Amino acid sequence: MRRSGLSSLSLVAPLSPAERATNRVPPRPRTLKQGVEYRPEIDGLRAIAVLGVVFFHQTFAVFSGGFTGVDIFFVISGYLITHNIIADARSGNFSFATFYIRRARRILPALLFTIAIVFIAGTLLLAPETLRELSKESTHAMLSISNIQFWRESSSYFALASDQLPLLHFWSLSLEVQFYLVWPFVILLGLRLNKLLFAIVSIASMSFWAAIACNAQNPEAVFFLMPFRIFEFAIGGSVVLFEGARKSSAISETISCLGLLTVVASMMVLSAASPFWLTTLFPCLGTAAVILCGQRTLAARLVTTWPALAIGRASYSLYLCHWPIIFFARIIFGDAATETAGIATTDAIMVVFALIMHRFIEKPFRYGPWTPARTTIAFASLIGIFVSLTQSTFLSGGWTWRISAEQIAQTRLQGAVEFPCNNFDGLRCSFGDLNAPLGVQIIGDSFARHYVSALDDILKNKGMRGEIGFALGCPLIEGVAYLGRDAEFCKRARDAELSRLKERSSPVIIVQNWERYSNSSVTLEGRTGIDGGRFSVIQDGLERLIEDLGVTRKVLLIGAQVVMPQCNLDRARSLPAPLRYSKPLQCAAKDRGQARQEGSEINAMLREIQNRWPEQVSLLIPVETFCDAECPVWLNGLPLYQDASHFTVAGATYFGERAKPSLKRFLFDSFRAP
Repeated sequence: MRRSGLSSLSLVAPLSPAERATNRVPPRPRTLKQGVEYRPEIDGLRAIAVLGVVFFHQTFAVFSGGFTGVDIFFVISGYLITHNIIADARSGNFSFATFYIRRARRILPALLFTIAIVFIAGTLLLAPETLRELSKESTHAMLSISNIQFWRESSSYFALASDQLPLLHFWSLSLEVQFYLVWPFVILLGLRLNKLLFAIVSIASMSFWAAIACNAQNPEAVFFLMPFRIFEFAIGGSVVLFEGARKSSAISETISCLGLLTVVASMMVLSAASPFWLTTLFPCLGTAAVILCGQRTLAARLVTTWPALAIGRASYSLYLCHWPIIFFARIIFGDAATETAGIATTDAIMVVFALIMHRFIEKPFRYGPWTPARTTIAFASLIGIFVSLTQSTFLSGGWTWRISAEQIAQTRLQGAVEFPCNNFDGLRCSFGDLNAPLGVQIIGDSFARHYVSALDDILKNKGMRGEIGFALGCPLIEGVAYLGRDAEFCKRARDAELSRLKERSSPVIIVQNWERYSNSSVTLEGRTGIDGGRFSVIQDGLERLIEDLGVTRKVLLIGAQVVMPQCNLDRARSLPAPLRYSKPLQCAAKDRGQARQEGSEINAMLREIQNRWPEQVSLLIPVETFCDAECPVWLNGLPLYQDASHFTVAGATYFGERAKPSLKRFLFDSFRAP
């Protein structure tokens, strides 16, 4: 047996018959070319898994749990990798270098090819902002940290929707690569200590219970991060230790059929709202049951028809290409891509592309006569070149040179709300005449930013400075505590901003996404048994704040934002791009009466406060300012909203111009007041 550091097996010696019995190591397979003899039912399971994922991403209602296909893949990987390591360890031929090179040749060629094709398509079809996002995704995918990226960004207040991320599905591949980094050490250590079953069961148990414990507080971490998913691979690995046990044909048939039924039922019955343990354990145990009982059962025969085997063999390529094809079909054709003819055409393109990738990319590189050194140099060079290209594209803002100056101006108007701020200090910044005395303070959440650009011009013309203190998704109201996941952050931000607010004497503008802070999501510190309407907590908190500010302090309350939840605002399609394609249909304007009705409860609550302090408190109702007979969503071919409730630059500019008379009246009346 070779011994050369980490390049060869140094943790385990060949097993004795007694050790082999204790560890339940399976007999050595007939061929070690791939580490395990060909199992057609595994390809059949792969076909089910990848089709479930594809149909889920195409929003077929019958496949509401199709995302569990990823869990099936994890179990299959756990089984095959564990089988390979044990087989090589038993023969004395295990090498870390060979193991990782084999994994690289299996994964990287098709992965790099997919990223290259997607990047080329993105260069032609995507706006700079979207290409910048694609570049970041590409870099992280090649470095196998996509899952970490998506986890970190998933809790962002303005996180992109999944259908705006062309390489979102690469999270599972990054997670799998991270599994490969740790699993050989687990298996080899278990063999060395003669405790292989104990090692697998222990790590699976710790992973599963950690996932259950953390899921309530941080479901994104549990979904994306490898430590919380390793139990799924371990379920597959444990099959290796039990498949040699004798089972009657009747028992095998029963277990296998129940397993297949569980797999299919998971895809058709479960949904994203189902409990975590159901969406992971059921498909994983079902997959393990089918593999455990072998290829001679009825269930195995059902999944080994020739179409299933063809799809299963090309499942990796199909998984890689399916989501980018769906993404770009929707970018080019819009809603037509989601109709029956569009879905059928997209599926046909997927299958053809996957078969070509499997035949001309996967197989030649996987089985070609490449030496380990040549393989390492080739992959390292390609990744280095690709990462340099994608990262430079990201840093350059998505190659804005691809579009005209007019398109760049349109892009700016469709960007996030304009925010002409300077001198940032934590959650606070200044605008207007930065060298002048303080003239007004704005406080609130993300909605507060809508008013900065309008006030900026007013204050500059009058020689005054403004300040805004904001915290995304937080109620900055006296004594009001947010009950969501960001409760501690919101409390710290509230206390800090209110403290600074009270140190000054300038007028105050209070802007919040009031609908977000109903009594079900906030509480009033120091008081129980809150009575009144849905927003009584916020009302009590505002009254406390106004009393604390004093009777001479002028306050402007901004009412309910006009929202457009009925609109599907496809930002990736609406932004200017190098090549022309069908633009999204402009969402119809909302009736002013409907907008008034939607905000009536909030606006009535704020009017009660104004009526209590008529000389101190003013009220600006957005629906009365923003809307005429209708409330616009698009204007001059540009969207006024970036999502259902937040303005774009164009929207903030339009609203700010219409709100200027009210804002000026409040400010100048405040300065004239005694």
